[in-house]
Amino acid sequence: MKLDWLKPATEDAGTYVSLVFDATRNDETGAHEIDLRWQDARTQLARAGAPAAALDAVGEVAVQPTGVGGRVGRAVVATASGIVIDRLLPSPPLREESTAGPVPNLMPLVRSLAHDVRYVLVEMDRAGADVTVAHSDAPGTAEEQTVEGDHDLLHKVPGGGWAALRYQYAVQDSWDHNAATVAEHLDKLVARENPEAVFVTGDTKAMHSLRSKASQRVLALVEEVPGGSRHAGVKEEVFERNLAQALEGVRTRRRDRVVEQFEQEIGRTRTLQGPSSTGGRGLAVEGLTAVVDALRRSQVQVLLLRDDPTSTLRLWTGSDPLCLGASAEEVRALGEPDPVEVAADAALVRAVAASDAEMELVAERPDAAQGIGALLRYADPSTPQ
Repeated sequence: MKLDWLKPATEDAGTYVSLVFDATRNDETGAHEIDLRWQDARTQLARAGAPAAALDAVGEVAVQPTGVGGRVGRAVVATASGIVIDRLLPSPPLREESTAGPVPNLMPLVRSLAHDVRYVLVEMDRAGADVTVAHSDAPGTAEEQTVEGDHDLLHKVPGGGWAALRYQYAVQDSWDHNAATVAEHLDKLVARENPEAVFVTGDTKAMHSLRSKASQRVLALVEEVPGGSRHAGVKEEVFERNLAQALEGVRTRRRDRVVEQFEQEIGRTRTLQGPSSTGGRGLAVEGLTAVVDALRRSQVQVLLLRDDPTSTLRLWTGSDPLCLGASAEEVRALGEPDPVEVAADAALVRAVAASDAEMELVAERPDAAQGIGALLRYADPSTPQ
């Protein structure tokens, strides 16, 4: 899971106010109930020393309608400078939480969006495509675009003779030019949005033309999803089911790929550090101490964490997200004058986001000490054992 969208919540050295709550408004009393719960939370946060400007910013957002029907959660993070995170969640959180302190409470967001897939949906016909950039588990964030080719000779007709053959060639050329326009747009979009998948549906021949024109960057992500169309009349329930299956396939491949790579690398590390070791290191570490040390060095590529909301593990950290350790003395030795103790997962999420790493929540696998491990960008003689 990419955490780049959380980076704004790692860049301020002030006090963060974090609110995660049930934003459902299924009846006319919903808005009133949300307002009452926020007022209670605000009172507690103010007692904890939250700045009034941050509370005002959070409160203004918290009572706004989401614009999304059904059960939905919301996470808001702010400092005295204003809102830094405002995200709808696919369902209400397990429990509502409000905190104030130098480390924002980001783990509930990660837990709610752990299975999110950032993807592009391309609904094609021979004239162009409707393109949607979306998150599977983040309601209200989809961005829709329309890409039209400039060639309008679109339909082949039956018949014989050279004139008919030339006409059919011209039609095919028109399809290809329109597909090339869509392909060029997708290449720029993929470079900018960095999606995990590009799902293509619609006219079969248009999709074939797109594949012939798409860049390798786009082709590496393309997966055809049957049942969709750019036009009315499609069986929406069939296509939605097919799209859901495609998204689940992305999630499974992502999780399995990371876990398999970790198990290979940690197995290599254990072998190299065994009784007959040569002192070498694989590209993985396990256990809280080793992972923390790797985070401080910006070595972590992917953090694997066994999701346990009841965990009592704690860490000390400071204004620098990568300044963290097991004790206040350890953090002071790193140059942080005023360390604070927080839940370990809160400090870990912040460090992962700040260092442009990724995070994968796992259930039982992998077999990592203390339920935490990391794949590394590199290993050298200073890498922790």
